[in-house]
Amino acid sequence: MKKIVVLLALLMSVSISAKVIATVNGYPIYDNEVNAFLKLATNGKAKYKNLSKKDKRALIERVAVDKLVLKTALKEVKTEEKNQIIAGFWLRKKAAKQKVSNKEIKAAYKENKKFFKDKAGKIIPFAKVKDMIKTSLLQKKAVSKMMKKAKISMGSKGLKKGNSNDTKASSGKSSTYTIKSGNTLSGIAAKFNTTTKELRALNGMDKNYVIKVGKKIKVPN
Repeated sequence: MKKIVVLLALLMSVSISAKVIATVNGYPIYDNEVNAFLKLATNGKAKYKNLSKKDKRALIERVAVDKLVLKTALKEVKTEEKNQIIAGFWLRKKAAKQKVSNKEIKAAYKENKKFFKDKAGKIIPFAKVKDMIKTSLLQKKAVSKMMKKAKISMGSKGLKKGNSNDTKASSGKSSTYTIKSGNTLSGIAAKFNTTTKELRALNGMDKNYVIKVGKKIKVPN
């Protein structure tokens, strides 16, 4: 899983000015994408230009898989899901920089031992849950470190500009919401605890109306 994330990161960071050496479903595959992949896979022992025609084709096909996965995911994953993925990736990255001792892990196991039970109700041995506990402790340390620097203010005091949860308060019974990529009318309705019927009525939309990215619509407060 870690290697897949690294490979997708390589595809996202490639320079647009690089040379296109192939395409997959119309998406360009760049030379430095392929060389970066090859460097990672062979520890820098091979270069694309030195490969045989057959090996070049095989390498392009392998990179094409990651390219399609990335492009398809960016299209199909909803904004809320993207945010969750990014948050999870960030937390794992920060957690990896933390340290936790075996003593801490054992103490956490002992403290929460009653929760570590199998389907039969028996206590799960420490060795089987050690890694899970370690991961949890590392993440907690990362979050704790972040929160020590956090400044919490009650109400709207200290609110950052452009960070009002994508909605702008207005007088009356509604606010405005700016439509983002991946949004659907039903998804927006669920987010604001309402129905698509109410959203259509509030915005004067007919059944054939198609929402557009960047457009502002009214939503219930």
